[in-house]
Amino acid sequence: RDDVSDWSSDVCSSDLEEMAAEAKVPSVREQIPTAEFIEDLSAYMSKEGTAEAVIEKLQRVYSALKFIEQKLVQRKAKLKAKIPEIEATYGALKQMRSQAELGEPLIAHYELAQSVFAKAKVNVHEEDKVCLWLGANVMLEYPRDEAILLLEDNLKNAKAALVTLIDDMGHLRDQITVTEVNMARVFNWDVKKRRDEKEAAAKGEAVES
Repeated sequence: RDDVSDWSSDVCSSDLEEMAAEAKVPSVREQIPTAEFIEDLSAYMSKEGTAEAVIEKLQRVYSALKFIEQKLVQRKAKLKAKIPEIEATYGALKQMRSQAELGEPLIAHYELAQSVFAKAKVNVHEEDKVCLWLGANVMLEYPRDEAILLLEDNLKNAKAALVTLIDDMGHLRDQITVTEVNMARVFNWDVKKRRDEKEAAAKGEAVES
């Protein structure tokens, strides 16, 4: 192949191994601690003990939930960045195939350096091989149609993974909200309890006087 054909392989490359790994990440809903809303606070506190112990227990759950949230936010950002890359590569390969079916070369512009672009004629009607990044500095050559099917599958999986991830994040947010409400209610219950005990002690002292 000539230099122009080699260039055509490079411009349509993507890190498939990393994208596939992100796309295959299953739902993490089962790993998310379930936060139960405390209905009867007085009964719950009489069973659990001091407010300090309960708040400490809830704080551990809250910290675990926030840690999971941080991981999911990072994963979502990666997926949202990868999907446009897959779409761009997929679109470029389909354009190559269309030009090849017409028996014509593809005229394209590529980035030679930062903010510097050059024009090239790619003989896609004479060469149907492209190279895709697999990750770890490894590039593999594919027939164009096979590469298109591979990217199509990766794109579908990545979009499905993003939908699942957003659903998991919604469920996680519910657990965080319930935990925050529980901590606030326990704190307020403890404040009221201490105030009532103080008022009761003051009344007792007044009666004795």
